[in-house]
Amino acid sequence: MRQMILPPALSVREPSASHVVAFIKNQSCFNTKSDYRREVVHFYRAVSKRACDVTMGDILAYRDALEARELKPITIGKKLTVLRRLFTFLYEQGVIPTNPSAGVKLPKTSNETTREILSLEDCNRLIASIDPSTLRGKRDKAIIVLLLINGLRVCEITRANVGDLGESNGYRILRVRGKGGKLIDTRIRDDVHVVLQAYLRMRKGLKETDALFLGTTSRAGKRLERRTVQHMVKVRLRALGIARPHVSTHSLRHSSITHLINGGASLIAAQDFARHVNPATTQRYFHNLERLKNHAVMMQPIRVQ
Repeated sequence: MRQMILPPALSVREPSASHVVAFIKNQSCFNTKSDYRREVVHFYRAVSKRACDVTMGDILAYRDALEARELKPITIGKKLTVLRRLFTFLYEQGVIPTNPSAGVKLPKTSNETTREILSLEDCNRLIASIDPSTLRGKRDKAIIVLLLINGLRVCEITRANVGDLGESNGYRILRVRGKGGKLIDTRIRDDVHVVLQAYLRMRKGLKETDALFLGTTSRAGKRLERRTVQHMVKVRLRALGIARPHVSTHSLRHSSITHLINGGASLIAAQDFARHVNPATTQRYFHNLERLKNHAVMMQPIRVQ
C-alpha cells in the first residue's frame, strides 16, 4: 500500500495535517484517495492557510478562480464537494471551530444521464472495428465489450483481477469492485466470455491476484490505469469519425444503460445492471426517455407543407 504523503508546504503549515491524511485514508477506493489528495493539495496551495483559518470567503474566492479558468461546472462541483467533505470531517473531529464550507453552493450542472450517447449502430461498429489479431487488440476489444455490454465503469475495469472471473450457480460471472469497495457479481454472456478468454489465453502463468487487464507498451506487465483506458477509447472513437465533444469514455456506460432500457429492461433490472445504490439515479434514465417519447411537440397540429 502506498504511503500517503502530503507536500512539505502543507505538512509544515497545517497543524491538523494528520487529520487531513486521515480524511484521505478514510476513502475506500484508491482512485478516490488519489483524487481527494490532489484536490486538497491544490486548495491548500491556493489559499496558503491553516484549516482553522480558512473562511467561507476563501472557498468562494477559490470557486471564482476555478470559474475564471473556464472549467466545466461539473468539474468545479467535484472539487468543491471534496472541500465540503474535508471541512465537515475536520469540524466533526473538533479540529476546527466552524465549518467554512457550510452554505457554499455548488454550480448548477446538467443531468449526467442526458450526456451524449452512442447509437446502437455506433456501439456495434466500435466493437467490430477492433482487430483482435494482436494482444493489444484482444485486450482493447475485451475492455470495450465490458464497457458497452456490461456497463462497467472505467475504475471497475482497472480494479478487476483474473480471479474475479468465475461461476456462480452455473452462470459465468465477473465479481465487480464498485463504488465504495462494494463487491457485486455481473453475469458474463457467452459472447463476452469468448472475447475475454481470447485475451487471457495470450497471457502465460496467470494467477488469481493478477490484474485482469495489463498495459502493453511502457507499462507492459503492469495493471492498466484509468487514463490508458480513456485514451484508448478516445482514439478508437476518433478512428470511427466519432469525435463529438460530449462523448467520453463514461458515455459508453450511459449508452449501455440507455440501450438496455430501450430494449425493455424494468427499473429494478436496470438498477441491478447499473449497480446504482439509489434507484433515483436509474429513474432519471427512464424520465429522459419517457420525456422524449411523449414529448408535447408530437401533438403540435402545425405541419410542414
